Amino acid sequence: MIIILGPDHSGKTTLAKELGLPYYHFDKDSTYEDYLKPLCELKLFDAVLDRHIICEYPYTTTMGRKFAFTMKQWHNIILLTLAQNPVVILCTHKPAPSEYPRDQYMPYDKWDECLRLYKEFLTTHHIRYTTYNYVMRHPASVGNLIMLESMYKNEMLWWQPMWEAGYGFIGSVSPKVLLVAERIGPNNMNNLPFETGPTGKMLTNMLTTTGTPLGKFAVTNMVKSFRRDTRPPNEADQNLLHIELEHLKPEKVVFMGAVAKYGIKVAKELNIPHVEIPHLGSLHHKGVTDMSGYHAQWRKIMGMVPTLTLGGKGNG
Repeated sequence: MIIILGPDHSGKTTLAKELGLPYYHFDKDSTYEDYLKPLCELKLFDAVLDRHIICEYPYTTTMGRKFAFTMKQWHNIILLTLAQNPVVILCTHKPAPSEYPRDQYMPYDKWDECLRLYKEFLTTHHIRYTTYNYVMRHPASVGNLIMLESMYKNEMLWWQPMWEAGYGFIGSVSPKVLLVAERIGPNNMNNLPFETGPTGKMLTNMLTTTGTPLGKFAVTNMVKSFRRDTRPPNEADQNLLHIELEHLKPEKVVFMGAVAKYGIKVAKELNIPHVEIPHLGSLHHKGVTDMSGYHAQWRKIMGMVPTLTLGGKGNG
């Protein structure tokens, strides 16, 4: 997957067409489902994306418009995208005023601020990216990008069968913290951990409130099985968690809830530090509404420093 970002008329579409991969174009009118469906079906795994949901942040801020997604939707799309190890390219060539149409959606005098906000978001969330200026490019640059995309994709071939089986992780491929919860929620129709429901909302609120860098976070479940399977964890689950930990190499594993603790043995075998925390679902059932202590614990686990937060039209 290659994701091409950048302000208007920075060369995104030209580069995307040169790469010769299956092509997907997104814009300010693209919906949550427009992103979710092809991501879940892995149609974007070996494609080039001309814009991405990430563009919503710089354009919303620059243009002063309403954020188009809930924070839950925002996290679902970004975390599922990151799990597919994309090559993220930020186009930086600024067109001359004479080359910029007067009826362009974003005014020319906002161009620099838009580019700055792209860099701010990617850097703050520790999302790996490379800049690209088509005017100053090296003749071999397009070929190099294709080779890089192939390499990044091959690094995640171990994850593909897990995702297709319904229990793949989402988030960073090199997380500081891997959160291991219990099992896919019954209403998580697309098999994303914490996709929806009360605990999904609580996780999103925690990530947003604490300003957790999405590029340093990943989440999976202990029970590696189909949605609505109520069986307890078993040795096969431990083996699959072992595969995840070997590839992701998190600095720390957080086991959330009693069922997740079945994976502690695996973390110990690989000498990865671990922490245990209560499951968000148990707090919800107890009617806990003050999450300040829980969030403080999460900040400590993450070794948090102040970082960018982003508000949407709701935290559900």
